[in-house]
Amino acid sequence: MRPRVWLWPNLLSLDAPLVAVLWQVLFVRCFHAQGAALPAVLLVCAVWLIYAADRALDAWRGAGSQPRHEFYRRYWRIVLPVWSGVLIASVCLAWTGLSRFLLGRGLWLVAAVALYFAAVHLLPPRWPKEAAVAVLFALGASLAAWTQVRTASDVLTVLLFSCLCWINCVAISQWEGPTRIHWPVGALATGVGIAALLLLHQQRPILGCAEAASAIAFVWLDRSRPRLSPDALRVLADVALLSPIFFLPLAGMRF
Repeated sequence: MRPRVWLWPNLLSLDAPLVAVLWQVLFVRCFHAQGAALPAVLLVCAVWLIYAADRALDAWRGAGSQPRHEFYRRYWRIVLPVWSGVLIASVCLAWTGLSRFLLGRGLWLVAAVALYFAAVHLLPPRWPKEAAVAVLFALGASLAAWTQVRTASDVLTVLLFSCLCWINCVAISQWEGPTRIHWPVGALATGVGIAALLLLHQQRPILGCAEAASAIAFVWLDRSRPRLSPDALRVLADVALLSPIFFLPLAGMRF
């Protein structure tokens, strides 16, 4: 049976790079950092490389049975040369085009990702994988804006975004099948949304509203899950993080 059209971005691991680059642009504009096309391109490539490799490794060792894992199990011979080409091009672009600051911080993140892969694919699954993914994703998406992080509110925006990424991960894990720990997704998302509105409304209102909007989307998804298929929930869990689309037009203003 051929996958539905709306499922292909998830199968091809294109959903996470889109989420990452939208939040990167929003962080850069809200923090009034220096924006450039190259960091955005490299972020898209890096996130795709990580997600594609993670899913392929899960598929090869039989750790996943979802459509995305079946895709990599079936088409890994096609994906592998594409993955290798993207990796080589990304390394060359990063080495020749990034500033020393971004390159240095990026290498630290690469080292952290390497540790994540070693822990996930070599050690027993007894540690909080979702939390590690959330922190790494949030740090990567905000990396280009780190030079302008000045206040506790700036740090809080990244922290709350990492909480949203964690909710995304645990929600997908629970909605796709039984888990060792059942997290109250709706309550957690409500807490993040309230915190974003209350704590960021003065210094970072645009980021706070974007994070609150994503939190509300997770609350709605959690309440609607009995009426949605697992594939639809998986796709919509990432759609919930696309809230920057609605706030980017406002992000260039001085708040």
